[in-house]
Amino acid sequence: MTPRKTALKTFAVLSAAALTAGVCSSAATASPLAFAELQANAISGATQVANALGAASGGIYLEHGTAVVNVVDDAAMRQVQAAGFTAKKVKHTFAALTGVKNQLDAVKNVPQTAWGIDTRTNQVVVKVYDAASKVTADKVSAAAAKYGDAVRVEHRTGKLELYIKDGDAIQNSQGRCSLGFNVTRGGSPFLLTAGHCTNLGGTWSGGDVSGAQVVESDCPGADSGLLTRPNGTGPGEINTGQKITSAATPTVGEQMQKQGSTTGGGSGEVTSVDESVNFDVGVLNHEFGTTAHTDHGDSGGPAYDGSKGLGTLSGGDTQTSYFYPLTLELQAYGLQLA
Repeated sequence: MTPRKTALKTFAVLSAAALTAGVCSSAATASPLAFAELQANAISGATQVANALGAASGGIYLEHGTAVVNVVDDAAMRQVQAAGFTAKKVKHTFAALTGVKNQLDAVKNVPQTAWGIDTRTNQVVVKVYDAASKVTADKVSAAAAKYGDAVRVEHRTGKLELYIKDGDAIQNSQGRCSLGFNVTRGGSPFLLTAGHCTNLGGTWSGGDVSGAQVVESDCPGADSGLLTRPNGTGPGEINTGQKITSAATPTVGEQMQKQGSTTGGGSGEVTSVDESVNFDVGVLNHEFGTTAHTDHGDSGGPAYDGSKGLGTLSGGDTQTSYFYPLTLELQAYGLQLA
């Protein structure tokens, strides 16, 4: 299995006029890369407008490639519409939802639960899995109930699992994972994957990589791991040939793609951001949830949208795959894309 790779390149930015409903309505017929460009520019423009609203912003999301800006008053709605974007009147500001999410983070030792922000529904969504104990389920449900309609509780079947499995991809004597992105630090080449993989230690190999050593490993809390790359830099791209030019923050509603050594390629949609996911090993913070299908052995594999790298896979359940944001990984380790 060829390692997942990235390279640097600059994208041209479309004008705000290209973000109108007329252009976005043609997204369904666009190529995957062209659609990714539409999404990237929609997110960029809408984010600027939302930031200008200050406390009146309810955040943004994408609906079939078209950016929607949530607002809490009529003045903000007029401002968004004047900028050429779709506005939606909501009850809760994005700052308020972030505050609720951060307060829920104070609920500790509650494995098999998760919570994050869903800007599409203007709520913090709390997920309680049937693998959670009754004490845990009651504890989290009681905490969520304090915030009224700012929080939605979902009861889910199955179990949250970190995806790691014996086999062949990048592997050591204890497990198998997937490689996320080629990166550099101080001019030296490294490999980025999931922290719960590198927590296993040892020497890793796979594809054109052999003798890779763990130099950074953070999990729980974060889920980032860094390996040396003794064999040099290699081409900077996903193994499909898609080049990654930048790291970007995921947006609810954004269509994304993923690669993994077990399930291969695939696509999905971002369903939540800034999610705290309580795996049995501990809480992973700032994850983003997606509808992409992944499985054991895919851990560490990349999530991306066209030429934008979004994150590396942590794990999930039968409905949701969780990724740790690439922007945070690059920042934490002082990395650049290869």
